Amino acid sequence: MAGARLVSKAGLVVGMLLLGFAAVTSLAAAVLDPPRRASSPEAVVRGYFNALEAGDAEAALMQLAPSGRGRWIDFVENSLGNDYRVLGVAVRQTSMVDRLRGAAAGPQEVTTFVEVTQAVGGERWRAGPRVPLVDQDGRWYLERPPLAD
Repeated sequence: MAGARLVSKAGLVVGMLLLGFAAVTSLAAAVLDPPRRASSPEAVVRGYFNALEAGDAEAALMQLAPSGRGRWIDFVENSLGNDYRVLGVAVRQTSMVDRLRGAAAGPQEVTTFVEVTQAVGGERWRAGPRVPLVDQDGRWYLERPPLAD
């Protein structure tokens, strides 16, 4: 009988330790994750299309890699004001085989499934452009505007 109580107390102690570990891990994730999530590839894509829809060319350009922004000003300005409904975002990661060959781990490109309703004429169409990602100074950028192909 005493052995059963000892096992029961040990189980309670282990359970409480695991519960405490889970609480600390959850708290750490809540504190550390929002800054990373704000610059995630998905957030960058959604920020780009939200800026276009709002008519904010500068905010849309800020989602593009700094080295190529000047090249895309006319394209971005021409895309302003349409209705963009992002249906989904798929981020392609480096494959295990490529990592074994020395490629850097992490996101490589993003595919955006988007429905566009044009401001002039109201024509509606869907696209799924793939765009390479650029990691610069710990922040993700689109190499070029989606739909610029």
